[in-house]
Amino acid sequence: MDFQVTTVELPCDNEKYAAVAWQAALIYTSPAPYTRATFPSGQTLAWHPPLQEMVVRQIPKLHTFKFKITALLVLMVMLAAALVAGVSLLVAEQEMRKVIAAQEMSMLSSAAAYLDRDITSKQQVLRGLAESMQAEPMAANKVQAQLELRGALRDEFFNVTAYDAEGKLVANLLDRRMIGKLNSKNRQYFRDTVSAQEGIVSAPFRSVLSGHPVLAITQPVFGRNGSIDYILVGTIDLQRPAFAGQLNALRGKTEGYLFILTADGTMLYHPNQNRVLTQAAGPGTLGQSVLARADGWRDDAIDDGQPVLLAHKRLQKADWTLAVSFPIRDAFASMASLRWHALLAASMVALVAGLAAWLLMRALLAPLYQLYSQVRSFGRGTIDIEQFNSGKADEFGHLSRAFYQVARQQQMAERNLQRLATTDPLTGAHNRRMFDEFFPQALKRAIRAGQQIGLAVLDIDYFKGINDNFGHQAGDTVLVQFADRLRNAVRSTDTVARIAGDEFVIVFEHLEAGHDVNLLGQKIVAAMQAPFEVNGRPLNVTASIGIALTTELPADVDKVMLAADQALYCVKAAGRNGFAVNTVGAERMLSVREFVAPAKADKVEKKNWPSSRF
Repeated sequence: MDFQVTTVELPCDNEKYAAVAWQAALIYTSPAPYTRATFPSGQTLAWHPPLQEMVVRQIPKLHTFKFKITALLVLMVMLAAALVAGVSLLVAEQEMRKVIAAQEMSMLSSAAAYLDRDITSKQQVLRGLAESMQAEPMAANKVQAQLELRGALRDEFFNVTAYDAEGKLVANLLDRRMIGKLNSKNRQYFRDTVSAQEGIVSAPFRSVLSGHPVLAITQPVFGRNGSIDYILVGTIDLQRPAFAGQLNALRGKTEGYLFILTADGTMLYHPNQNRVLTQAAGPGTLGQSVLARADGWRDDAIDDGQPVLLAHKRLQKADWTLAVSFPIRDAFASMASLRWHALLAASMVALVAGLAAWLLMRALLAPLYQLYSQVRSFGRGTIDIEQFNSGKADEFGHLSRAFYQVARQQQMAERNLQRLATTDPLTGAHNRRMFDEFFPQALKRAIRAGQQIGLAVLDIDYFKGINDNFGHQAGDTVLVQFADRLRNAVRSTDTVARIAGDEFVIVFEHLEAGHDVNLLGQKIVAAMQAPFEVNGRPLNVTASIGIALTTELPADVDKVMLAADQALYCVKAAGRNGFAVNTVGAERMLSVREFVAPAKADKVEKKNWPSSRF
């Protein structure tokens, strides 16, 4: 029997929508008695009206992933008779050794990075304390109070002490009774700090104050003449669980142990506290094996008479080596049991088949592994999203382009959400949420840079009268023009935000000492002198400006806002249309502009404007 055949290409493989697509195909090809629809994967749906049934037929194609998997399985079965289970297990064991070693090295890298970050954090804490002491030179009897004010010191160190240039103890955070009773001028860390003229991380030693094994992180405090006034010393107790607790948590295994060696072979950390501060780099020891080689691993080391997997990694911030001793017996305990079961249950044929299948799978899935690697790199921010815009025609190319499209859409959505969440929709300036997040960070930047920071709070004078007499549309127009003038009047490094109806703020960053902040206020007042244009008509608009200036750091957000509000109230009390400058914490005005109160007609210009809304 002859049939007229019409073929329709369907756009998707989802069988959930097959019925709908099929009905569309029938409508489209209704003149043909025999209709066939083909999906992109190769699956076809054939409709024979006399039989009134749907026939599903699979047509494999060489370029489809489904065919590749099928060919792989067939090859595994065909080669299974010629492969050896023992050889496969031997290869797996060798690979497992590399995997375990790689895991231990990865763990050591993470632990070493953690120690480097911890040392850097402690150095930054001491450096910040030293900078504050240099900014305000103080007598020796004031240093103890300065240490006790810093709560972060107790979190970072076991103890923090301060010595004068002659090595005399002038402050002791742990026990102030020891002040004046100890001189560390002959201590190695003291001499090294004086010689280097910068902070150092000392070799481990036994503390005279506590009797515990410790190491010291130092930071000199320089006087105005450039000489050392004091030396701050933060000590870390090597016996405290917190020192290595995080390291053991990162490893996550009970078998084996971590230890830390200095460059001269001194044991800095060991689970056995009796070995801390002992020499551990003698002939035939693990310490000698660790210090004799570069970073890496070996599986032929001996520890207490048993073979171990030894891996080690050097730190960047200190001359230490972090190492792990992992008994081979524990590392390959599961493999030893599996070896005998596999040799008894499998044949040479199964082993070779498994090996061949693994090699073939590795080659076939290489594009997928590449895509996986690209996704991880994209997550770390090391590659651009354009890497996923692949031109390959196979399934991996489609998957990569689909990921590219989704990621692009997500990026655009995130940028739009961020913009909407931090921008005032009327004026285009930053909003209150952005200001609340930005200003504390600006204060922190000013503290780190040792610079002043200014905050201006601005109100539009008689703005309620503008809304009441001319309508809210006119008020919105004034707000938009006011924001534009503010942005044009300030520097590129300053930030303008609208935080309420007619209330704006400006954050002045990077103000050097002695900067005339009056110039900033005058420039803003001058920007408002020209009449505003509202619906084609001029309208005189003025502003009251309160400026807070930080002369001493640190300063918190609330105090700066309070100082700016006080200055603003001073302006309004003096007649508006001007600015005042207030110093944070000083409770006095640096300067107040000579105010010129606008005439009543200028406040809202009732006489020149119709009473109806625009």
